[in-house]
Amino acid sequence: MALQLGFQGLRGVSFLVPKKWFRITCICQRKRAISRSVLCGLMLFSLGLVSLFTGQIAADLEWSQIRGRWETKRVGYSFPVDIWKSEFANLYYGCSERNPHSSAAVHESVSNGYLLIATSGGLNQQRTGITDAVVVARILNATLVVPQLDHHSFWKDDSEFENIFDIDWFISSLSKDVTIIKRIPDKIMRSMEKPPYTMRPPRKSTPEYYLDQVLPILLRRRAVQLTKFDYRLTNNLDDELQKLRCRVNYHALKFTEPIQLLGQKLVKRMRTMSSRYIAVHLRFEPDMLAFSGCYYGGGEKERNELREIRKRWTTLPDLSAEEEQSRGKCPLTPHEVGLMLRALGFVNKTYIYVASGEIYGGEETLQPLKDLFPNFYTKEMLAREDLKPFLPFSSQLAAIDYIICDESDVFATNNNGNMAKILAGHRRYIGYKRTIRPNAKKLSSLFKARNQMAWKVFSRKVKLAQRGFMGEPDEMRPGRGDFHEFPSSCICQNPDLIEIGGTLGKPEPTETI
Repeated sequence: MALQLGFQGLRGVSFLVPKKWFRITCICQRKRAISRSVLCGLMLFSLGLVSLFTGQIAADLEWSQIRGRWETKRVGYSFPVDIWKSEFANLYYGCSERNPHSSAAVHESVSNGYLLIATSGGLNQQRTGITDAVVVARILNATLVVPQLDHHSFWKDDSEFENIFDIDWFISSLSKDVTIIKRIPDKIMRSMEKPPYTMRPPRKSTPEYYLDQVLPILLRRRAVQLTKFDYRLTNNLDDELQKLRCRVNYHALKFTEPIQLLGQKLVKRMRTMSSRYIAVHLRFEPDMLAFSGCYYGGGEKERNELREIRKRWTTLPDLSAEEEQSRGKCPLTPHEVGLMLRALGFVNKTYIYVASGEIYGGEETLQPLKDLFPNFYTKEMLAREDLKPFLPFSSQLAAIDYIICDESDVFATNNNGNMAKILAGHRRYIGYKRTIRPNAKKLSSLFKARNQMAWKVFSRKVKLAQRGFMGEPDEMRPGRGDFHEFPSSCICQNPDLIEIGGTLGKPEPTETI
């Protein structure tokens, strides 16, 4: 007789079933349970994939919105790059117009007080300070007194603001943003119980710092002077303040008529000799090399000379010249700049304009560059007698160099100093004019091994090293890098020239990398 088992059925009814039936039933139930588990697992896995996929799409959409007006499909270097001009320059334009809904400048009589600025360094370092001074005045609702230029730095230039920049244009062109005056009225100065409070903000200070730390003093003392004002404002600001930076730097800071006229005259002289030219900014002065801590093979004489100059800066750390070079922190020599340009494809007959101060080593240091590019010119060679009125003033001479470099077809530099950054930013702003900055970290090893490889091999490796350093629109994501060098908030796409959903087309340059 078969063994029977009792079960409590539905609605509490008891019944008996054979044991083998129970085994079959259990097996079937287990299979159904396993099937349900597998099905649930597959469903969860599928949902996970869908979530991951949609999340990635959302992230991509967010990034594409951020870069929408900045760059089209990443160009890359899948085809040759025209060494004279970016093929994508006409897709971009400077857009720093004032928002019509922005509040008007606060009138002097109701502002929070007077902001005085003492800039620091050479012309272009001071330019960054002047630009940021206007923005800080806007943040504080202060009346800005025309910034005072640095007369005590290494450059020893006694030029005042109005000797270099058109002061009336500077004041009037920014009148909707900030009230600017040439000096605090004598009546106001006499009424002050104490002279203007002097302070030095930390580097890269935020708007909150100025509102929390400077504004209370400004309200209490009526006038505050900020000293050593270079790079004292953060790189990251909202778009409206960034656009104000661009309006100051690229529109309000216009050189005086004598500087402008001579600069344009020298550009014309370059153009009469050649339809296009390269401008090279060489920072190879003794103080620059001493500050860098680098060594250029001049033996004990060089080491001793630069060591003595370096003593001017008591806070500089001890540096290893070899480590600095391997990290790409050493300015290229004039010879190395020439090798880089020739390797990129610029031919021997190319005309170059060299902007520089006193070159360490003099003519002997410059000669290898001249051998590579015999059509070598400087402002001294082009201007002759016209340059005499400007010779005592290093900042005015730097302004002339700025104009000629800015107007060039190609701008190259041996370093990433203030002039290089300011010029690179402006050239991006006006349509990505070809701007070459050396990838010094990679190039240093190539220069060391130059004599161990054929020229074609060296040239190919230099071209590879310079990818991403040729001033193309896609080299830096918006918001990254120094704003004065990469003014992304002030650069827009030209919608009429962007080919939606297609390729940008393969260029047919005559000289490429």
